[in-house]
Amino acid sequence: MCIKNMMTTLLVASATLWGTMSAASETAPPWTQPNWERITDEERQPATEQEIEQVMLPTLNQNGVRYLTGGFGVAERAWLAKHGAAYPLRIEFSRGLRGEFVSDVKLTLRDAQGRVVFEATSEGPLMYIDLPLGRYSGEAVYAGQSRHFSVSVPRSGQARTYINFP
Repeated sequence: MCIKNMMTTLLVASATLWGTMSAASETAPPWTQPNWERITDEERQPATEQEIEQVMLPTLNQNGVRYLTGGFGVAERAWLAKHGAAYPLRIEFSRGLRGEFVSDVKLTLRDAQGRVVFEATSEGPLMYIDLPLGRYSGEAVYAGQSRHFSVSVPRSGQARTYINFP
């Protein structure tokens, strides 16, 4: 009887807490949304070397700045991680509570003087950008939603920025 009362109290408290969170964010739990899909065991598997070798994404150039973009599928993400490791800036784009990957994000980066030094549209959820050392302000636009951010490109290593849209 005591355990039953404790479980009932816990369930009511959980429902109340979720209700408060939902009211604040005006969203229902993600697993109740119409397009909710569980990740399959196959999707959890890492790409094989053969799958990674089959990927060929071009090195793009915008205003003298080299960059890579893509990242749909495990093999493409693995290829980008391998070939993008030397790029000092990595940006990942997603949306929603689950962090669903998105593409077609318009990205603009400005230097400390406010000059546009990079402007391109992503062809996947990842962009690796070869910018020189410095601090940059950025704007990412996806489906009419805008996100502003700043990033410092290091002398060595890689800065990582995650942009999430509603």
